[in-house]
Amino acid sequence: MTTKPELYYGLNDQGRLKGGKVAAIKVLSAESKQGVKEFLTEINVISEIEHENLVKLYGCCVEKNSRILVYNYLENNSLSRTLL
Repeated sequence: MTTKPELYYGLNDQGRLKGGKVAAIKVLSAESKQGVKEFLTEINVISEIEHENLVKLYGCCVEKNSRILVYNYLENNSLSRTLL
């Protein structure tokens, strides 16, 4: 995993899935006030949405206080760059 700068959401990392596909990994900040139930509800909603302008959510991990999201990786791209 390659650590990227910390953003509002938490740490952004890059990793590889089985088969070698690159994935974007977002780690929820430990200071987040969002509970596990709310986090899992959000995951269920996000995982059902498919749109050409949204990255695909591959999965998530919840263990103790750690909450991790795994998305399709878009090289050299960000929401702010796309919108501007």
